[in-house]
Amino acid sequence: MEGQNDVKMEEKKKEAFRVGFGVLILLAVLTMGEFWLGSVASAWWAPLILIAIMKAFLVVRDYMHLPRLLAGEEAHE
Repeated sequence: MEGQNDVKMEEKKKEAFRVGFGVLILLAVLTMGEFWLGSVASAWWAPLILIAIMKAFLVVRDYMHLPRLLAGEEAHE
């Protein structure tokens, strides 16, 4: 039974790493787009705000683990 738990934990770690790395790449792409848009058309503040909100959402959701904190004890297993 303990071996199965170890395998499941390893799979969860690998999946978390894949998701985290994908979000890191997405944040990098959004930052580059935000920089380009800000340097080319700084008067377009609305898309810049939307990109910043999307980035903040991704950071809170995937790196701050806020959903697990709010879910309770069963989410920590």
